[in-house]
Order: sequence, then structure tokens, then C-alpha cells
Amino acid sequence: MDDTPNSGEDAARPLVQVSVFLDYVCPFCHIGSARLLRLGEHYDLRVNWMFIELRPETPPEGQALDTLPYSEAEFELMNRNLGELAAEEGLALTADRRLANSHRALLLAEAAKSLGRDPFYRLHRSLFDANFATARNIGDESVLRDIVAACGLPESLPDQAWSDPSLEERLARYRQIAARNSISSVPTYVFGERRLSGVQPFEAFEDAARAISSI
Repeated sequence: MDDTPNSGEDAARPLVQVSVFLDYVCPFCHIGSARLLRLGEHYDLRVNWMFIELRPETPPEGQALDTLPYSEAEFELMNRNLGELAAEEGLALTADRRLANSHRALLLAEAAKSLGRDPFYRLHRSLFDANFATARNIGDESVLRDIVAACGLPESLPDQAWSDPSLEERLARYRQIAARNSISSVPTYVFGERRLSGVQPFEAFEDAARAISSI
């Protein structure tokens, strides 16, 4: 993705580069992405989004969240915590959502990187919103085509994303990089030598950004 500065104002800000391992079906990735991108208010933020398919066994039609291996108490606590975290970031989190198969969405996002920063981020945010705010199945081709159209992206993008073997190779490479660096969960954020995993307060991102921008 072309993450070069768009203006002189961007160029004047301290540069911060971060790699993020994520999946669009992970609610903590949704919350973490919103928090991380707030750094762009003060830094020239360059993000290398590295997509890791969290649950490739999920069927194309998706599956109910209560089929996941959590006890009822664990599930209730997780949902309560998620609701509080989402509210802090002003994010909608519907209770009607299901777990989607994210493979096609990840390929689509990877393909959108070639369009530049703004088109990519329109799709990036829309994929999270579709999954978590409106409970649309982002494993469904027709849903993804609708999202692409709503974002004003080329109509040909889905077909390109789902037929180009080089994009599958990139996803495989992200998995290899994660395994090589003992990264076993999403979201994980890598700021230089500093690694942050799971839900992080915005202050943790600020500290990491401040440290790496002063090197």
C-alpha cells in the first residue's frame, strides 16, 4: 500500500512505522485499529497491515458466536468488556453479529493496498463496520461486492483479489512471519523492537510511537 505522506503537514510530523497482525472478524482488532489510527493526529503514521486468518475453518455462511469454545460466563464477560471498549472509541457493536469466514475479505483488503492509502482505509473501516456494526456476512461475495461499490472502489477489485495467486502468497507470507516471530494472536502491534499484543490503551500506542519516533 502507498502509505507515503499526502501533504506537507504529514511530512512535518514525526514518522512512526508499525506492523499490525489482524483479522477483520476479531473485535479486539476493530477496537485496536480505531485506537491506533488516532496516532495519525500527531504522527506521520505508516501502517503495514499483515492479515492473519483467525478461523479458516469457519463455513462460508458463518457460524453463531455461541458455538465458540467459551463458557456462558466467559462469553458474557467478554461481551460486556467488548461493549465498554467499543463505546470508548465510539464504535457500534451489534449483538446480532456472527463469526464470518474472513478469507475473501482479507484478500480484498490486500488487493486494495495497491489503490493507495485513502481507498484502502475506506475499505478497511467498512469491513470492520459491516461485520461488527451491521452484522453483515463479510464472507459472502455479494456482500463484499456491495461494500466495494459503497466505498467507490473499482468494480473489478473483487475478481482481481480472488484470482491473483500473488495475494494468496502474501497472506501465506504473513503467517510465516508471524510464526517466525512467535506471534500467535491478533491483534499484535510491532513498533520497532517493541511488541504490543491484545487490547491496548491508547496511551500504550502513544508511548510506543514516542519511543520509536525519537530514535
